[in-house]
Amino acid sequence: MTKTSSDTYNSLMNSSPLRSTVRSYAKINFTLDVLGKRDDGYHAIESVMQSISLHDRILLRAGNEPGIHITCNSIRIPTDERNLAYKAAAFLFEAAGIAPCLDIHVEKRIPVQAGLGGGSSNAAAVLRGLNRLMNLSMNTEELCQLAIKIGSDVPFFLFAGTALAEGRGESVIPLPDAPKWWLTIVKPPFGVSTPWAYHRIDEMTEKERNRSTQRMITCMEENCGQIPALLGNDLELPSIEKHAELANIKSQLLDAGAHGALMCGSGSAVFGLFDSERGARTATARMMRDRFRVFASRTITRGEALEIG
Repeated sequence: MTKTSSDTYNSLMNSSPLRSTVRSYAKINFTLDVLGKRDDGYHAIESVMQSISLHDRILLRAGNEPGIHITCNSIRIPTDERNLAYKAAAFLFEAAGIAPCLDIHVEKRIPVQAGLGGGSSNAAAVLRGLNRLMNLSMNTEELCQLAIKIGSDVPFFLFAGTALAEGRGESVIPLPDAPKWWLTIVKPPFGVSTPWAYHRIDEMTEKERNRSTQRMITCMEENCGQIPALLGNDLELPSIEKHAELANIKSQLLDAGAHGALMCGSGSAVFGLFDSERGARTATARMMRDRFRVFASRTITRGEALEIG
């Protein structure tokens, strides 16, 4: 890694303006297979993840005071050391060997406790944005070493697009961009406890698992066009067991014309796949109701997801 010296950094901080806005895209899981608990306490997974157009905006700019300072338009987001964007900045400054003086503003659109990876995406966006802003010239592998310290999903967002995540999620293998699909995403007013969902799946038998990831990869490699039929998420069954409303949302999306529907990651949002923007937007309007948040979105390519700005 090419490090920026303190003198160079101070020079940058005194320039005007020193700021960058980075889009922080959400993800869905086309598949999520839970393979079992590892010796380190994490669960081993296989998952085909996909970037989507729903995104937050991250503003990075030189601070007026030393340290890392975060603001956000949502009161539900912590603005201290618990924030993954804060952790990402702290790790990057530490790796570069320089003292931070940074303001971060997070403009949230991705709902929290949804399984859409909003916090992890924010962290990856900060790593990428600061790497460019400060001319650190860190490559993806070097950024991934920092990302792994922050959270299991963060490395995916450094690759983005369509990718296979393995291990506890930190091992990422880019896949060819999936065909474009339009989405209706429904976020009910409750969340699903990720530790509870993993604990419950441990209690279930192998017959209740999907094991859909390898079939999905084969389908994509062969351009079979059957992505909706191969959707699978091992965490969905225990979540529906506890929150029957998730099954109702899936049914309503299918009734609205979705070719397939699935819970997002560890929940509690549910997405439906549509082959047209009109179909997705019609379903989005149909699914609107009190206390539910509903979004129209689409899958995006790796190039779109990694474009800064």
